[in-house]
Amino acid sequence: MALAKINKEYVLRMAGVAFLMIAICVWSIYDGVVAWPQKNLEFAKVRQDLMSTNLTAKVWLVKTEVDGRSQLDLCFDKHALKTPSKLIKKIDEVKTPANLPSEMIEQYRMRERDSLKKIFEEDIYDKQALQGQFVMAAITALVALAVLFSFAGKIPKQFCADEAGLSGSGFGSEIINYADLESIDWKQWDKKGIVKLSVIGGAVYTLDAWHFVGISEVVDEIVKQRPSLARRLVDKRDKEAASG
Repeated sequence: MALAKINKEYVLRMAGVAFLMIAICVWSIYDGVVAWPQKNLEFAKVRQDLMSTNLTAKVWLVKTEVDGRSQLDLCFDKHALKTPSKLIKKIDEVKTPANLPSEMIEQYRMRERDSLKKIFEEDIYDKQALQGQFVMAAITALVALAVLFSFAGKIPKQFCADEAGLSGSGFGSEIINYADLESIDWKQWDKKGIVKLSVIGGAVYTLDAWHFVGISEVVDEIVKQRPSLARRLVDKRDKEAASG
């Protein structure tokens, strides 16, 4: 008797993917509800200090040789806060490019000052960014559910093949006689380990060797009982003869 059961490696991999999606979902919700709003509140404490200066983006970010702290870091140190990496990135993006023609420098400096003023006036994470975290949470939750549903129903399935016929929950509640098998689709067998059994009456059963351990033995037993359903191996000369 040949018996195929769920492949534990397949289950573990799929469960790992589902767990990863759930972790991302929880992390996104945490950022949107707790972490990012907290960063906005902390930034509000430092905002006045930032607005009261007229430093360029480069000066805000350049680190001193003494302690490796920038003016931006020192501003947050006064309030015992850590400099947000998101803020550093925003300021870095508006820096005036180096090696500009002299006639363009003032224009870029004005644009930089306006950009810095806007950065300091607004929250680090705006409403759209916060909403984006909830969208990410929803997407990853749906992916996790889809992955779970894709393999959870397969876990109790079994495929059995013996001299009496095909049985097991994978084949339904009744035994399928070999005489009732109409055909076997071998197209995906070599690459994916998948065959499809067509039964007289229209039912089709998919046997997947990656999802279920022992499928090869079940297929061997089917071919043993119904040799006419075995693959017909066509060599190169046969193909050439058929085409020409």
